[in-house]
Amino acid sequence: MNVECLALPLANPLAQEYQQQNASALQFFAHNPYREQSYRERVEWLQSQSYPHRNQLVEGLYRFNKEMGSHPEALKNIELLKRPDTYVVIGGQQAGVLGGPLYTVNKAVHLIQAAKRLSAELQANVIPVFWIAGEDHDIDEIDHVYWGADDGKRLHKERLALNKKGRQSVSTLPLDPELCTQFLEKFFQGQTETAETKQIRELLTQTAADSRTVAEWFARLMAKMFGKHGLVLVESSLPFVRELQQPIFSQIIENNEQLTKVLLRAADRISTAGYPLQLQVEEHQANLFVYEGDDRLLLERHGERFINRRRAYSRDELLKQVADSPERFSTNVVTRGLMQEHLFPTLAFIGGPGEISYWAFYREVFELFGMQMPIVLPRMSITLVEGAQLRLLDSLGLSVERVLTDFAAWKTEWSKNQAPHPLEQQFASARESMMSIYRPLVEEVVSLDGGLRGLAEKNSKLLLEQVSFLEERLIRSLQQKDDVEHVRVQRIETALLPEGGLQERKHSFFPFANKYGLGLIDRLVDAPFAHDGTHQLYYL
Repeated sequence: MNVECLALPLANPLAQEYQQQNASALQFFAHNPYREQSYRERVEWLQSQSYPHRNQLVEGLYRFNKEMGSHPEALKNIELLKRPDTYVVIGGQQAGVLGGPLYTVNKAVHLIQAAKRLSAELQANVIPVFWIAGEDHDIDEIDHVYWGADDGKRLHKERLALNKKGRQSVSTLPLDPELCTQFLEKFFQGQTETAETKQIRELLTQTAADSRTVAEWFARLMAKMFGKHGLVLVESSLPFVRELQQPIFSQIIENNEQLTKVLLRAADRISTAGYPLQLQVEEHQANLFVYEGDDRLLLERHGERFINRRRAYSRDELLKQVADSPERFSTNVVTRGLMQEHLFPTLAFIGGPGEISYWAFYREVFELFGMQMPIVLPRMSITLVEGAQLRLLDSLGLSVERVLTDFAAWKTEWSKNQAPHPLEQQFASARESMMSIYRPLVEEVVSLDGGLRGLAEKNSKLLLEQVSFLEERLIRSLQQKDDVEHVRVQRIETALLPEGGLQERKHSFFPFANKYGLGLIDRLVDAPFAHDGTHQLYYL
Protein backbone atom coordinates (compact mmCIF):
# COMPACT_ATOMS: atom_id res chain seq x y z
CA MET A 1 0.00 0.00 0.00
CA ASN A 2 1.35 3.44 -0.90
CA VAL A 3 -0.60 5.32 1.78
CA GLU A 4 0.44 5.71 5.40
CA CYS A 5 -1.41 7.57 8.16
CA LEU A 6 0.36 9.85 10.59
CA ALA A 7 -1.04 11.71 13.60
CA LEU A 8 0.20 15.28 13.45
CA PRO A 9 -0.62 17.94 16.03
CA LEU A 10 -2.47 21.00 14.76
CA ALA A 11 -1.36 24.50 15.66
CA ASN A 12 -4.99 25.48 16.24
CA PRO A 13 -6.15 23.99 19.57
CA LEU A 14 -9.88 24.19 18.80
CA ALA A 15 -9.45 22.40 15.47
CA GLN A 16 -7.16 19.86 17.19
CA GLU A 17 -9.69 19.02 19.88
CA TYR A 18 -12.57 18.98 17.40
CA GLN A 19 -10.66 16.47 15.30
CA GLN A 20 -10.07 14.42 18.45
CA GLN A 21 -13.84 14.55 19.15
CA ASN A 22 -13.41 16.25 22.52
CA ALA A 23 -16.68 17.48 23.98
CA SER A 24 -15.17 20.88 24.76
CA ALA A 25 -14.82 21.56 21.01
CA LEU A 26 -17.80 19.55 19.71
CA GLN A 27 -20.17 21.77 21.71
CA PHE A 28 -19.76 24.55 19.14
CA PHE A 29 -20.96 22.39 16.25
CA ALA A 30 -24.24 20.73 15.36
CA HIS A 31 -22.81 17.27 14.61
CA ASN A 32 -19.90 14.95 15.34
CA PRO A 33 -18.30 14.51 11.88
CA TYR A 34 -16.91 11.05 12.67
CA ARG A 35 -20.22 9.58 13.83
CA GLU A 36 -22.16 7.74 11.12
CA GLN A 37 -25.49 8.60 12.72
CA SER A 38 -24.73 12.30 12.26
CA TYR A 39 -25.08 11.91 8.49
CA ARG A 40 -28.40 10.09 8.77
CA GLU A 41 -29.74 12.77 11.09
CA ARG A 42 -28.58 15.48 8.74
CA VAL A 43 -30.27 13.76 5.78
CA GLU A 44 -33.53 13.62 7.74
CA TRP A 45 -33.32 17.35 8.39
CA LEU A 46 -32.54 18.09 4.73
CA GLN A 47 -35.54 16.03 3.65
CA SER A 48 -37.75 18.38 5.66
CA GLN A 49 -36.43 21.42 3.79
CA SER A 50 -37.62 22.95 0.55
CA TYR A 51 -35.31 24.06 -2.27
CA PRO A 52 -37.66 25.74 -4.76
CA HIS A 53 -34.72 27.09 -6.75
CA ARG A 54 -33.27 23.64 -7.61
CA ASN A 55 -34.01 23.91 -11.33
CA GLN A 56 -32.58 27.42 -11.58
CA LEU A 57 -29.49 26.28 -9.66
CA VAL A 58 -29.04 23.29 -11.95
CA GLU A 59 -29.37 25.42 -15.08
CA GLY A 60 -26.75 27.89 -13.86
CA LEU A 61 -24.31 25.21 -12.72
CA TYR A 62 -24.71 23.27 -15.96
CA ARG A 63 -24.07 26.36 -18.08
CA PHE A 64 -20.98 27.39 -16.08
CA ASN A 65 -19.39 23.93 -15.87
CA LYS A 66 -19.97 23.28 -19.55
CA GLU A 67 -18.42 26.64 -20.45
CA MET A 68 -15.37 25.76 -18.32
CA GLY A 69 -14.92 22.58 -20.35
CA SER A 70 -15.91 20.13 -17.65
CA HIS A 71 -16.47 16.42 -18.21
CA PRO A 72 -19.86 14.75 -18.82
CA GLU A 73 -19.55 13.08 -15.40
CA ALA A 74 -19.69 16.48 -13.70
CA LEU A 75 -22.61 17.54 -15.89
CA LYS A 76 -24.41 14.30 -14.99
CA ASN A 77 -23.95 15.07 -11.29
CA ILE A 78 -25.43 18.52 -11.84
CA GLU A 79 -28.53 16.97 -13.40
CA LEU A 80 -28.89 14.78 -10.30
CA LEU A 81 -29.38 17.94 -8.25
CA LYS A 82 -32.88 18.24 -9.70
CA ARG A 83 -33.86 15.26 -7.56
CA PRO A 84 -34.96 15.85 -3.94
CA ASP A 85 -32.88 12.86 -2.76
CA THR A 86 -29.60 14.43 -3.93
CA TYR A 87 -27.27 16.13 -1.44
CA VAL A 88 -23.84 17.72 -1.63
CA VAL A 89 -20.56 17.78 0.21
CA ILE A 90 -19.00 21.16 -0.35
CA GLY A 91 -15.70 22.88 0.22
CA GLY A 92 -13.81 25.64 -1.47
CA GLN A 93 -10.72 27.68 -1.92
CA GLN A 94 -9.43 30.93 -3.35
CA ALA A 95 -8.74 30.95 -7.07
CA GLY A 96 -4.97 30.62 -6.88
CA VAL A 97 -2.62 30.78 -9.87
CA LEU A 98 -2.00 27.27 -11.28
CA GLY A 99 -4.53 25.99 -8.77
CA GLY A 100 -2.72 27.45 -5.77
CA PRO A 101 -0.98 25.26 -3.17
CA LEU A 102 -1.36 21.48 -3.05
CA TYR A 103 -4.07 21.64 -0.40
CA THR A 104 -6.47 22.79 -3.14
CA VAL A 105 -5.96 19.45 -4.89
CA ASN A 106 -6.18 17.62 -1.56
CA LYS A 107 -9.49 19.28 -0.76
CA ALA A 108 -10.94 18.34 -4.17
CA VAL A 109 -9.79 14.73 -3.70
CA HIS A 110 -11.41 14.64 -0.26
CA LEU A 111 -14.69 16.02 -1.63
CA ILE A 112 -14.81 13.36 -4.35
CA GLN A 113 -13.94 10.51 -2.00
CA ALA A 114 -16.36 11.68 0.70
CA ALA A 115 -19.23 12.00 -1.80
CA LYS A 116 -18.59 8.50 -3.11
CA ARG A 117 -18.37 6.99 0.39
CA LEU A 118 -21.49 8.75 1.68
CA SER A 119 -23.48 7.83 -1.43
CA ALA A 120 -22.79 4.16 -0.68
CA GLU A 121 -23.40 4.41 3.07
CA LEU A 122 -26.63 6.39 2.80
CA GLN A 123 -27.91 4.84 -0.42
CA ALA A 124 -28.47 8.34 -1.75
CA ASN A 125 -27.01 10.67 -4.36
CA VAL A 126 -24.22 12.71 -2.79
CA ILE A 127 -22.22 14.88 -5.16
CA PRO A 128 -18.99 16.85 -4.59
CA VAL A 129 -19.16 20.63 -5.07
CA PHE A 130 -16.12 22.91 -5.13
CA TRP A 131 -16.86 26.53 -4.20
CA ILE A 132 -14.40 28.86 -5.96
CA ALA A 133 -13.97 31.93 -3.76
CA GLY A 134 -13.46 34.22 -6.73
CA GLU A 135 -14.47 37.39 -4.93
CA ASP A 136 -11.53 37.58 -2.57
CA HIS A 137 -9.33 40.59 -3.22
CA ASP A 138 -6.22 39.50 -1.30
CA ILE A 139 -4.24 39.19 -4.52
CA ASP A 140 -0.92 38.66 -2.72
CA GLU A 141 -2.26 35.33 -1.46
CA ILE A 142 -3.10 33.89 -4.89
CA ASP A 143 -0.71 35.37 -7.48
CA HIS A 144 2.26 33.00 -7.09
CA VAL A 145 3.46 29.41 -7.09
CA TYR A 146 6.35 27.62 -5.36
CA TRP A 147 8.58 24.77 -6.43
CA GLY A 148 11.88 23.23 -5.45
CA ALA A 149 14.73 24.91 -7.34
CA ASP A 150 18.53 24.66 -7.58
CA ASP A 151 18.31 20.86 -7.71
CA GLY A 152 15.77 20.90 -4.87
CA LYS A 153 18.02 22.77 -2.43
CA ARG A 154 15.74 25.78 -2.04
CA LEU A 155 12.15 26.87 -2.46
CA HIS A 156 11.53 29.14 -5.44
CA LYS A 157 8.62 31.57 -5.61
CA GLU A 158 7.37 32.82 -8.97
CA ARG A 159 4.78 35.58 -9.11
CA LEU A 160 2.32 36.25 -11.95
CA ALA A 161 2.15 39.99 -12.60
CA LEU A 162 -1.49 41.09 -12.33
CA ASN A 163 -2.84 44.50 -13.22
CA LYS A 164 -4.87 45.02 -10.07
CA LYS A 165 -6.64 48.30 -9.50
CA GLY A 166 -7.99 49.24 -6.06
CA ARG A 167 -9.82 46.47 -4.21
CA GLN A 168 -10.66 44.47 -7.28
CA SER A 169 -11.83 40.87 -6.90
CA VAL A 170 -10.05 37.93 -8.51
CA SER A 171 -13.24 37.17 -10.45
CA THR A 172 -12.89 40.48 -12.33
CA LEU A 173 -9.09 40.56 -12.53
CA PRO A 174 -8.12 40.24 -16.21
CA LEU A 175 -5.41 37.91 -17.41
CA ASP A 176 -2.85 39.76 -19.52
CA PRO A 177 -1.89 37.24 -22.28
CA GLU A 178 1.69 38.53 -22.58
CA LEU A 179 2.33 38.52 -18.82
CA CYS A 180 0.76 35.09 -18.55
CA THR A 181 3.01 33.74 -21.32
CA GLN A 182 6.07 35.17 -19.57
CA PHE A 183 4.99 33.59 -16.29
CA LEU A 184 4.48 30.16 -17.87
CA GLU A 185 7.86 30.37 -19.61
CA LYS A 186 9.53 31.04 -16.26
CA PHE A 187 7.60 28.17 -14.73
CA PHE A 188 8.73 25.67 -17.36
CA GLN A 189 12.30 26.98 -17.25
CA GLY A 190 12.26 25.92 -13.60
CA GLN A 191 11.12 22.37 -14.41
CA THR A 192 13.06 19.40 -15.79
CA GLU A 193 11.89 18.40 -19.26
CA THR A 194 10.08 15.04 -19.05
CA ALA A 195 7.78 12.91 -21.18
CA GLU A 196 4.87 14.70 -19.49
CA THR A 197 6.04 18.29 -20.05
CA LYS A 198 4.43 18.73 -23.46
CA GLN A 199 0.97 17.76 -22.19
CA ILE A 200 1.27 19.96 -19.09
CA ARG A 201 2.45 22.91 -21.18
CA GLU A 202 -0.47 22.49 -23.57
CA LEU A 203 -2.96 22.29 -20.71
CA LEU A 204 -1.68 25.39 -18.93
CA THR A 205 -1.23 27.40 -22.12
CA GLN A 206 -4.62 26.54 -23.62
CA THR A 207 -6.63 27.07 -20.44
CA ALA A 208 -4.92 30.42 -19.92
CA ALA A 209 -5.63 31.46 -23.51
CA ASP A 210 -9.31 30.55 -23.09
CA SER A 211 -9.68 32.47 -19.83
CA ARG A 212 -10.56 36.11 -19.36
CA THR A 213 -9.79 36.29 -15.63
CA VAL A 214 -7.65 34.63 -12.98
CA ALA A 215 -10.72 32.97 -11.45
CA GLU A 216 -11.76 31.57 -14.82
CA TRP A 217 -8.29 30.12 -15.41
CA PHE A 218 -8.50 28.41 -12.04
CA ALA A 219 -11.95 27.02 -12.88
CA ARG A 220 -10.83 25.65 -16.25
CA LEU A 221 -7.87 23.88 -14.65
CA MET A 222 -10.06 22.35 -11.94
CA ALA A 223 -12.57 21.23 -14.56
CA LYS A 224 -9.85 19.54 -16.61
CA MET A 225 -8.31 17.84 -13.60
CA PHE A 226 -11.40 16.75 -11.70
CA GLY A 227 -14.39 16.91 -14.04
CA LYS A 228 -14.23 13.25 -14.98
CA HIS A 229 -14.47 12.41 -11.28
CA GLY A 230 -17.75 14.28 -11.05
CA LEU A 231 -16.55 17.41 -9.25
CA VAL A 232 -19.05 20.24 -9.74
CA LEU A 233 -17.70 23.81 -9.75
CA VAL A 234 -19.45 26.97 -8.61
CA GLU A 235 -17.90 30.43 -8.59
CA SER A 236 -19.17 32.87 -5.99
CA SER A 237 -19.59 35.90 -8.24
CA LEU A 238 -21.66 34.27 -11.00
CA PRO A 239 -24.81 36.30 -11.78
CA PHE A 240 -27.19 33.36 -11.26
CA VAL A 241 -25.57 32.69 -7.86
CA ARG A 242 -26.11 36.29 -6.79
CA GLU A 243 -29.71 36.22 -7.94
CA LEU A 244 -30.41 33.08 -5.91
CA GLN A 245 -28.67 34.58 -2.89
CA GLN A 246 -30.88 37.69 -2.88
CA PRO A 247 -33.25 36.53 -0.10
CA ILE A 248 -30.33 35.85 2.26
CA PHE A 249 -28.68 39.18 1.50
CA SER A 250 -31.96 40.84 2.51
CA GLN A 251 -32.24 38.82 5.71
CA ILE A 252 -28.64 39.66 6.66
CA ILE A 253 -29.38 43.37 6.30
CA GLU A 254 -32.69 43.13 8.16
CA ASN A 255 -31.23 41.08 11.03
CA ASN A 256 -27.81 42.68 11.11
CA GLU A 257 -27.81 43.67 14.78
CA GLN A 258 -29.00 40.21 15.87
CA LEU A 259 -26.29 38.61 13.74
CA THR A 260 -23.59 40.61 15.54
CA LYS A 261 -25.05 39.74 18.95
CA VAL A 262 -25.01 36.04 18.10
CA LEU A 263 -21.37 36.27 16.99
CA LEU A 264 -20.35 38.16 20.13
CA ARG A 265 -22.02 35.51 22.32
CA ALA A 266 -20.20 32.80 20.40
CA ALA A 267 -16.89 34.62 20.85
CA ASP A 268 -17.50 34.84 24.58
CA ARG A 269 -18.28 31.11 24.85
CA ILE A 270 -15.24 30.12 22.80
CA SER A 271 -12.97 32.36 24.86
CA THR A 272 -14.46 31.06 28.12
CA ALA A 273 -13.75 27.51 26.94
CA GLY A 274 -10.08 28.50 26.71
CA TYR A 275 -9.66 28.70 22.95
CA PRO A 276 -8.00 31.60 21.10
CA LEU A 277 -10.38 33.62 18.93
CA GLN A 278 -9.62 33.16 15.24
CA LEU A 279 -12.43 35.50 14.19
CA GLN A 280 -12.42 39.09 15.41
CA VAL A 281 -16.01 40.16 16.04
CA GLU A 282 -16.81 43.84 16.42
CA GLU A 283 -20.03 45.70 17.22
CA HIS A 284 -20.19 47.59 13.93
CA GLN A 285 -19.33 44.88 11.41
CA ALA A 286 -22.12 44.24 8.89
CA ASN A 287 -20.59 41.00 7.51
CA LEU A 288 -21.22 42.06 3.92
CA PHE A 289 -19.30 43.69 1.10
CA VAL A 290 -20.79 45.94 -1.53
CA TYR A 291 -19.31 46.72 -4.92
CA GLU A 292 -18.70 50.34 -5.80
CA GLY A 293 -17.66 50.02 -9.44
CA ASP A 294 -15.01 47.29 -9.52
CA ASP A 295 -14.03 47.76 -5.87
CA ARG A 296 -15.35 45.32 -3.27
CA LEU A 297 -15.75 47.38 -0.09
CA LEU A 298 -16.58 46.21 3.42
CA LEU A 299 -19.73 47.58 5.04
CA GLU A 300 -19.98 48.72 8.65
CA ARG A 301 -23.21 49.40 10.49
CA HIS A 302 -23.68 52.53 12.61
CA GLY A 303 -27.23 52.75 13.87
CA GLU A 304 -29.48 52.59 10.83
CA ARG A 305 -26.65 53.60 8.49
CA PHE A 306 -24.42 51.19 6.57
CA ILE A 307 -21.10 52.75 5.61
CA ASN A 308 -18.15 51.88 3.42
CA ARG A 309 -15.13 54.01 2.58
CA ARG A 310 -17.01 55.73 -0.27
CA ARG A 311 -20.58 56.34 0.87
CA ALA A 312 -23.35 55.59 3.38
CA TYR A 313 -26.66 53.79 2.87
CA SER A 314 -29.82 53.61 4.91
CA ARG A 315 -31.14 50.14 5.64
CA ASP A 316 -34.02 50.70 3.21
CA GLU A 317 -31.60 51.85 0.50
CA LEU A 318 -29.54 48.70 0.90
CA LEU A 319 -32.61 46.48 0.78
CA LYS A 320 -33.71 48.17 -2.44
CA GLN A 321 -30.23 47.73 -3.90
CA VAL A 322 -30.34 44.02 -3.02
CA ALA A 323 -33.73 43.66 -4.68
CA ASP A 324 -32.66 45.52 -7.82
CA SER A 325 -28.97 44.55 -8.12
CA PRO A 326 -27.98 41.54 -5.98
CA GLU A 327 -24.79 41.24 -8.03
CA ARG A 328 -23.48 44.30 -6.17
CA PHE A 329 -23.33 42.36 -2.89
CA SER A 330 -20.81 39.87 -1.60
CA THR A 331 -20.42 37.76 1.53
CA ASN A 332 -17.57 37.67 4.03
CA VAL A 333 -16.17 34.71 5.95
CA VAL A 334 -19.20 34.72 8.31
CA THR A 335 -22.00 34.87 5.77
CA ARG A 336 -20.48 32.65 3.07
CA GLY A 337 -21.62 29.51 4.87
CA LEU A 338 -25.19 30.83 4.99
CA MET A 339 -25.17 31.24 1.23
CA GLN A 340 -23.86 27.72 0.66
CA GLU A 341 -26.54 26.35 2.97
CA HIS A 342 -29.26 28.34 1.21
CA LEU A 343 -28.17 27.33 -2.30
CA PHE A 344 -27.38 23.66 -1.78
CA PRO A 345 -28.84 20.76 0.20
CA THR A 346 -25.55 20.52 2.08
CA LEU A 347 -24.83 17.28 3.87
CA ALA A 348 -21.31 18.28 4.95
CA PHE A 349 -18.83 21.11 4.62
CA ILE A 350 -15.17 20.10 4.31
CA GLY A 351 -12.72 22.63 5.72
CA GLY A 352 -9.19 23.02 6.99
CA PRO A 353 -8.13 23.88 10.57
CA GLY A 354 -8.58 27.62 10.06
CA GLU A 355 -12.05 27.17 8.60
CA ILE A 356 -13.07 24.89 11.46
CA SER A 357 -12.05 27.53 13.99
CA TYR A 358 -14.20 30.08 12.12
CA TRP A 359 -17.20 27.76 11.90
CA ALA A 360 -17.15 27.32 15.67
CA PHE A 361 -18.79 30.79 15.73
CA TYR A 362 -21.64 29.89 13.39
CA ARG A 363 -23.97 27.37 15.00
CA GLU A 364 -26.42 30.01 16.28
CA VAL A 365 -25.90 32.07 13.13
CA PHE A 366 -27.49 29.29 11.11
CA GLU A 367 -30.30 29.00 13.64
CA LEU A 368 -30.96 32.77 13.47
CA PHE A 369 -31.70 32.36 9.76
CA GLY A 370 -33.87 29.26 10.20
CA MET A 371 -31.15 26.85 9.11
CA GLN A 372 -29.14 24.07 10.68
CA MET A 373 -25.34 24.03 10.61
CA PRO A 374 -24.17 21.24 8.27
CA ILE A 375 -21.67 18.62 9.35
CA VAL A 376 -18.20 20.19 9.42
CA LEU A 377 -15.70 17.55 8.30
CA PRO A 378 -11.95 18.25 8.79
CA ARG A 379 -10.13 18.37 5.47
CA MET A 380 -7.74 15.59 4.59
CA SER A 381 -4.09 16.63 4.69
CA ILE A 382 -1.56 14.92 2.40
CA THR A 383 2.20 14.91 1.86
CA LEU A 384 3.51 13.51 -1.43
CA VAL A 385 6.70 11.52 -0.86
CA GLU A 386 8.97 10.74 -3.81
CA GLY A 387 11.39 7.85 -4.14
CA ALA A 388 14.39 10.20 -4.30
CA GLN A 389 13.40 11.66 -0.95
CA LEU A 390 13.10 8.21 0.60
CA ARG A 391 16.66 7.45 -0.52
CA LEU A 392 17.89 10.72 1.00
CA LEU A 393 16.05 9.96 4.23
CA ASP A 394 17.59 6.51 4.36
CA SER A 395 21.09 7.93 3.89
CA LEU A 396 20.51 10.25 6.85
CA GLY A 397 18.88 7.62 9.06
CA LEU A 398 15.75 9.75 9.12
CA SER A 399 12.02 8.99 8.70
CA VAL A 400 9.24 11.05 7.13
CA GLU A 401 7.51 11.03 10.50
CA ARG A 402 10.55 12.53 12.22
CA VAL A 403 10.77 15.24 9.55
CA LEU A 404 7.12 16.23 9.99
CA THR A 405 7.04 16.06 13.77
CA ASP A 406 10.50 16.82 15.17
CA PHE A 407 12.76 18.04 12.40
CA ALA A 408 14.12 21.13 14.18
CA ALA A 409 15.37 19.06 17.13
CA TRP A 410 16.84 16.42 14.81
CA LYS A 411 18.60 19.09 12.76
CA THR A 412 20.12 20.70 15.86
CA GLU A 413 21.47 17.36 17.07
CA TRP A 414 22.70 16.46 13.59
CA SER A 415 24.56 19.78 13.27
CA LYS A 416 26.37 19.16 16.55
CA ASN A 417 27.66 15.84 15.23
CA GLN A 418 29.07 17.25 11.99
CA ALA A 419 32.85 17.43 11.66
CA PRO A 420 34.20 20.98 12.00
CA HIS A 421 34.86 22.78 8.74
CA PRO A 422 38.59 23.26 7.95
CA LEU A 423 38.11 27.03 7.89
CA GLU A 424 37.14 27.01 11.56
CA GLN A 425 40.78 26.49 12.55
CA GLN A 426 41.87 29.35 10.30
CA PHE A 427 39.33 31.70 11.86
CA ALA A 428 40.45 30.59 15.34
CA SER A 429 44.07 31.40 14.43
CA ALA A 430 42.98 34.76 12.99
CA ARG A 431 41.16 35.65 16.22
CA GLU A 432 44.20 34.71 18.29
CA SER A 433 46.52 36.79 16.07
CA MET A 434 44.19 39.78 16.18
CA MET A 435 43.98 39.68 19.96
CA SER A 436 47.76 39.29 20.33
CA ILE A 437 48.08 42.61 18.48
CA TYR A 438 45.04 44.27 20.05
CA ARG A 439 45.61 43.41 23.77
CA PRO A 440 48.81 45.51 24.15
CA LEU A 441 46.97 48.43 22.54
CA VAL A 442 44.09 48.08 25.02
CA GLU A 443 46.51 48.00 27.95
CA GLU A 444 48.21 51.16 26.66
CA VAL A 445 44.82 52.92 26.38
CA VAL A 446 43.88 51.90 29.94
CA SER A 447 47.24 53.09 31.32
CA LEU A 448 46.61 56.51 29.81
CA ASP A 449 42.92 56.70 30.85
CA GLY A 450 41.60 54.08 33.28
CA GLY A 451 38.02 55.22 32.67
CA LEU A 452 38.18 53.76 29.16
CA ARG A 453 38.68 50.16 30.35
CA GLY A 454 35.01 49.23 29.93
CA LEU A 455 34.81 50.74 26.47
CA ALA A 456 38.08 49.07 25.40
CA GLU A 457 36.91 45.64 26.60
CA LYS A 458 33.55 46.11 24.91
CA ASN A 459 35.35 47.07 21.71
CA SER A 460 37.45 43.88 21.91
CA LYS A 461 34.33 41.79 22.35
CA LEU A 462 32.60 43.42 19.37
CA LEU A 463 35.64 42.84 17.20
CA LEU A 464 35.64 39.12 18.01
CA GLU A 465 31.87 38.88 17.48
CA GLN A 466 32.18 40.38 14.01
CA VAL A 467 34.83 37.85 13.05
CA SER A 468 32.68 35.01 14.40
CA PHE A 469 29.66 36.32 12.50
CA LEU A 470 31.65 36.32 9.25
CA GLU A 471 32.91 32.82 10.04
CA GLU A 472 29.42 31.47 10.64
CA ARG A 473 27.98 33.02 7.48
CA LEU A 474 30.87 31.90 5.27
CA ILE A 475 30.96 28.33 6.55
CA ARG A 476 27.17 28.02 6.28
CA SER A 477 27.36 29.28 2.69
CA LEU A 478 30.15 26.86 1.77
CA GLN A 479 28.35 23.95 3.40
CA GLN A 480 25.18 24.73 1.50
CA LYS A 481 27.09 24.77 -1.78
CA ASP A 482 29.52 21.93 -1.33
CA ASP A 483 28.80 19.70 1.64
CA VAL A 484 26.94 16.59 0.49
CA GLU A 485 25.30 15.97 3.85
CA HIS A 486 24.07 19.56 4.16
CA VAL A 487 22.68 19.41 0.60
CA ARG A 488 20.74 16.25 1.47
CA VAL A 489 19.22 17.93 4.50
CA GLN A 490 18.30 20.97 2.41
CA ARG A 491 16.56 18.82 -0.20
CA ILE A 492 14.55 16.99 2.43
CA GLU A 493 13.54 20.24 4.09
CA THR A 494 12.56 21.91 0.81
CA ALA A 495 10.51 18.91 -0.33
CA LEU A 496 8.77 17.82 2.86
CA LEU A 497 8.87 20.74 5.29
CA PRO A 498 9.33 23.93 3.23
CA GLU A 499 9.92 26.98 5.41
CA GLY A 500 8.97 24.90 8.44
CA GLY A 501 5.43 24.10 7.27
CA LEU A 502 3.64 21.25 5.56
CA GLN A 503 4.38 20.63 1.89
CA GLU A 504 0.74 21.17 0.90
CA ARG A 505 0.81 24.78 2.08
CA LYS A 506 3.66 25.81 -0.26
CA HIS A 507 4.25 23.51 -3.21
CA SER A 508 2.12 23.60 -6.35
CA PHE A 509 0.62 20.51 -7.99
CA PHE A 510 2.00 21.10 -11.48
CA PRO A 511 5.70 20.45 -10.79
CA PHE A 512 4.53 17.00 -9.62
CA ALA A 513 2.31 16.65 -12.71
CA ASN A 514 5.33 17.51 -14.86
CA LYS A 515 7.10 14.47 -13.38
CA TYR A 516 4.24 12.00 -12.95
CA GLY A 517 1.60 13.18 -15.41
CA LEU A 518 -2.00 14.26 -14.95
CA GLY A 519 -2.76 10.64 -14.13
CA LEU A 520 -1.51 11.51 -10.65
CA ILE A 521 -4.95 13.04 -10.02
CA ASP A 522 -6.61 9.69 -10.81
CA ARG A 523 -4.17 7.89 -8.52
CA LEU A 524 -4.94 10.28 -5.66
CA VAL A 525 -8.71 9.99 -6.17
CA ASP A 526 -8.44 6.19 -6.07
CA ALA A 527 -5.99 6.06 -3.14
CA PRO A 528 -7.21 4.41 0.11
CA PHE A 529 -6.96 7.56 2.20
CA ALA A 530 -8.36 7.60 5.72
CA HIS A 531 -10.85 10.37 6.54
CA ASP A 532 -10.23 10.27 10.27
CA GLY A 533 -8.23 13.46 10.71
CA THR A 534 -4.82 11.83 10.43
CA HIS A 535 -2.22 13.18 8.04
CA GLN A 536 -1.79 11.04 4.92
CA LEU A 537 1.58 10.15 3.41
CA TYR A 538 1.25 9.22 -0.26
CA TYR A 539 4.31 7.46 -1.68
CA LEU A 540 4.79 8.17 -5.38
